[in-house]
Amino acid sequence: MTSNFKSGDMALIVNSVCAENIGKTVRLVQFVPVGGEPKVDGKIYTPREHPTWIVESIDGAASLLSPRVTTGELMRISAGPCREVWLMPLRGDFAPEQQKAKEAEPCL
Repeated sequence: MTSNFKSGDMALIVNSVCAENIGKTVRLVQFVPVGGEPKVDGKIYTPREHPTWIVESIDGAASLLSPRVTTGELMRISAGPCREVWLMPLRGDFAPEQQKAKEAEPCL
């Protein structure tokens, strides 16, 4: 199940093995089902135990952290796997809600 996500969507990382990734905005690249072995930038990741998305940093910078399976060493990457349940979709125009809130504020 892909929770209405689709490739190209923006999402917020709300949980991660690496705390530094939490709160980062990413672009969804490709869905990887349970058992799938994602390949990203020539690196082959372990088979997925959870529904996963390959995500990439918005600006392409190596701003995401990922632990190396064999050593636990943290690597800086620009794209990699993220569990689907650790992503919150960022869709639509938030401006109208912000505008409504602004209009509800009292004028002083």
